[in-house]
Amino acid sequence: MPGIKTFYSLKFIYLFFTVFLLTILSTFGQYSLKGRVLDAETLEPLLFATVFISNSSIGTSTNKQGEFELTIPEGNHELVISYIGFQPFSYTISTQVLRNFYEFRILPETIELEGSEVKEKRDKTWYENLEVFKKYFLGSSANAKSCIILNPEVLILDGETNPNLLLARAKDILQIENPNLGYQIKYVLTGFEFDKVRNEVVYAGYPYFVEEKLPKRRVKKVTESREEAYLGSMMHFMRSLFEGNTDKSGYRIFATQKVPKPNNVINLNLNPDQEKPISPEKSTAAEDPNPDVTVADSIYIPFIDPMDAALLTKATPDGKVFITYNKPVYILYLNEEEESAFFPYSLRNINFTIKNIGSGEIRESGAKLPQLSKIEMRSKAVQVFENGSYFHPFDIFVQGYMGWERIGDLMPLDYGMVVK
Repeated sequence: MPGIKTFYSLKFIYLFFTVFLLTILSTFGQYSLKGRVLDAETLEPLLFATVFISNSSIGTSTNKQGEFELTIPEGNHELVISYIGFQPFSYTISTQVLRNFYEFRILPETIELEGSEVKEKRDKTWYENLEVFKKYFLGSSANAKSCIILNPEVLILDGETNPNLLLARAKDILQIENPNLGYQIKYVLTGFEFDKVRNEVVYAGYPYFVEEKLPKRRVKKVTESREEAYLGSMMHFMRSLFEGNTDKSGYRIFATQKVPKPNNVINLNLNPDQEKPISPEKSTAAEDPNPDVTVADSIYIPFIDPMDAALLTKATPDGKVFITYNKPVYILYLNEEEESAFFPYSLRNINFTIKNIGSGEIRESGAKLPQLSKIEMRSKAVQVFENGSYFHPFDIFVQGYMGWERIGDLMPLDYGMVVK
């Protein structure tokens, strides 16, 4: 994607969030989704096209006639079709107005000669760029470090068009093996950009989770790892908000007040490859582990006692739940500790008050260093759904531990959802 700018347009980011979090799954009912995939120019059926519900484990491939059938839960879903040499295709499906049969015509990929020649050959620079891509795309957690990109050769890495940017796109679906969580993630990467100066990253795409066939000896360990990845995640927090049981789920929420920046606010995120502090990392959701470090004259600090989580949301008569609280809040998850790799990016490093947040709750629970995050509303209301998704995701600014976890810790939105 030569010439892309940092956060170059809301359309780019909107694409990711719509795909990543608009899948509104329900626990009621199952529906059959049938269709056919054709070449839009020749009208020939496309064999073995990948068809899936974005950010889920629901997917299949087309047969010789280009036909497919999926069983989907009630609700609205983002259907994605991917086929090598063709443009990624997405379509919103609602079970309320589900057709008996769909015909999708997808367009061949437009080949830009200049772009196609950028770093397709795997020289030393390409491998260096690949390591940067893996760090900021997969993450740096224990789960992320165990991930393997099985087909890195499909990546086109461009660090030359603009020396301050690393741009990436893929000619085919990225195959990512996550042994810790027992998934192979088929990721349709539509764009990736790392700003080397600001140390910021944005990426967009469509993830599809395929269950690995696990030997019996690994089932228990993978099950435990999935539960650990899920608990304390943004998806888990949003589900607990929807159900109204955040306290029971292990969360404590702290209101904040804006105060002048004290002298003991320290610079963080010292990159071992650089001699000077760099600005905090950002991911697709504009997740910034420590934005307050870069604020010139003020920071948000928490109050001593946790607030009532019910103050964050309002429910409509028909059962819809919205986050309406318009001030930043700190979120403490008592049931899991922060990974040591996250310590340099921890919100606790900002100042003494934040470091000691929830000290009473920590002593009571026995937790040593529970996960700390912060969220801030960017709009008047954000709807929360039962499966832990929320819309519009760009309207919530996520920081701290939840913002640090990336593709390597990603779980499908249908995880743990019981279909009746």
